[in-house]
Amino acid sequence: MSYNKELLYGLLSSTLHNVKIYGETDSTSSEARRYALSGGAAPALFIADSQSGGRGRVGRSFYSPSGTGIYTSLLLPMADSLADTLLMTSASAVAVRRAILRVTGLDAGIKWVNDLYLDGKKVCGILCELLSEKKMMIIGVGINLYSSSFPEEISQTAGSLLTGTADSALRHALAAEVVKELLSISDELADRRFMDEYRANSLVLGRELTYIENGISHRGTATDIDDRGRLYILTTDGQTNILSSGEISVRLDSYRKE
Repeated sequence: MSYNKELLYGLLSSTLHNVKIYGETDSTSSEARRYALSGGAAPALFIADSQSGGRGRVGRSFYSPSGTGIYTSLLLPMADSLADTLLMTSASAVAVRRAILRVTGLDAGIKWVNDLYLDGKKVCGILCELLSEKKMMIIGVGINLYSSSFPEEISQTAGSLLTGTADSALRHALAAEVVKELLSISDELADRRFMDEYRANSLVLGRELTYIENGISHRGTATDIDDRGRLYILTTDGQTNILSSGEISVRLDSYRKE
């Protein structure tokens, strides 16, 4: 169930004209990187029916079967003063959450820093990558929309937004809404007004969690997320630790919204 170019263009409502559609590719973010490094102009959208090498944070893969998910990357121009991948990741999580809520009515929560969860399961991953030499940012989004089965290693943690037979029209609508929200929120980076929405829908604030830093496991309570997207942890020995590195893994016992 590949994407229909005319339908997708119509739903984008002239918001974006440079759209690359693939049946299968290794990764839409890899396509965006190759395009940018070869002299391509931003903004540009890359979207695929499936990925053979979908990528997540810390070198993880993102399961991307045909016909059941949304796998897309948006290449944006990014001025040096705003080239903060952590901040853009936070903004993107808010944007994708808005799109999901508008199209499906489902209220997903945000797990710091880049995942969306529904009913205790991960349904979306976001990966932002800065191409500083090109002054561009790649925003990669993977959404499990109708996925009904997952590889054994993620079967206990991964979930899907919807069940049943995949609806092509809804898939197109959600993909287009994600793109429009990402384009819109990129204009909010300077004043960071989206961060209140990020905090309001956080799954970690006020919760005890485990975080792994430099291979060492620590326990603490998440107390705040600042306007740069950094997570504040009150450790068990009463110290405050501020997490910002993309190499840090945060784990909760439960990812359900209260």
